[in-house]
Amino acid sequence: MVKKAGHIAVAGAGVIGLCVALAAARAGHRVTIYDPGGFPALGSASAIAGGMLAPFAEADHMPAPWVAAGLRSIELWQELEAFCGTDFGLRRAGSLLVAHGADAHILARFQTYLRAHGDFLWLRAPEIAEHAPMLGAGFDAGLYLPQEAHLNPAAALTALVDALRDQNVMLVEQAVEPATLADDYAAVIDCRGMDAARDEPELRGVKGEVAMIRNPDFTLDLPVRVMHPRYSLYVVPQPEHVFIIGATQIESEADTHVSLRSALELLSALSSLHPSFLNAQIIALRAGIRPTYPDNLPRITHKGKVIACNGAFRHGWLLAPVMAECVVAHLAGAAHKYISLFWRNHDHDHHQRPQQNLSCRA
Repeated sequence: MVKKAGHIAVAGAGVIGLCVALAAARAGHRVTIYDPGGFPALGSASAIAGGMLAPFAEADHMPAPWVAAGLRSIELWQELEAFCGTDFGLRRAGSLLVAHGADAHILARFQTYLRAHGDFLWLRAPEIAEHAPMLGAGFDAGLYLPQEAHLNPAAALTALVDALRDQNVMLVEQAVEPATLADDYAAVIDCRGMDAARDEPELRGVKGEVAMIRNPDFTLDLPVRVMHPRYSLYVVPQPEHVFIIGATQIESEADTHVSLRSALELLSALSSLHPSFLNAQIIALRAGIRPTYPDNLPRITHKGKVIACNGAFRHGWLLAPVMAECVVAHLAGAAHKYISLFWRNHDHDHHQRPQQNLSCRA
């Protein structure tokens, strides 16, 4: 390969890798992206997701600056959809949090987290019916988060890959070790997820399991999250009356199966929304491993020419565009409002704003 300033390598074609590659290409860099799973990588953890863009719904463990970064990402997703010229199912209809009667206290407690973050509405049964008419009388109270959004992960991955081809990005279907590429590129962006665990000892795997269901007798325009003492499950509407319900959180690095217990929990939670789901079609039960740091928040780290973007946990779709924006700003030697949230020094022991010392202008 030819050594040339401005030639960037990206390892990994999940949602973060695709967003980084496209942002770098649009900034004028020459880009090559590697992934052994192909393009789009529909077997990746990014593809096994509901596509919720829900920063407020994560407010119980996501401090206010991260919520603001998530809102910035929603704006970037809207801009990306327009740039790609393809409808990948982005809808900013808000989201709805509900709880069954015995769990109403969880909803009330969650409201205390939201007070620190801003825009939400407390709903009673009639108002719930206005936002989700087919939920019926199953819920007496709910929280509506009007700024949240959702998209179709498979459609978005495909659209991003098509946009990379339009930008003359080279797509290489093979596994790589980022450190071995450093001599051939101005910078290497490592977005390999759990494949980077050998180089990132703090990474752990959290298995997320989802069910894809088709129910032509049910209509929903926005994601619904069902609060529960042990887990919080979401139902996300997709085209053609398909619904994604997920996701469990199991400390595991084995993604070969969905457990019977998880399947029962997912499907019973879904059937509690509306009786028509008892006759719905199960399209798929899928599991994926989400790379996660101890604080459950993503990080950008820098060692030599290698910049690692990892640890997205369940926030990959929510935060990928703003992470990409931070990386490209760093390559240009520019500041970015949210870069200090993501950046860690190589030892991961404290926040450290990066030194803008990598010149990779095309």
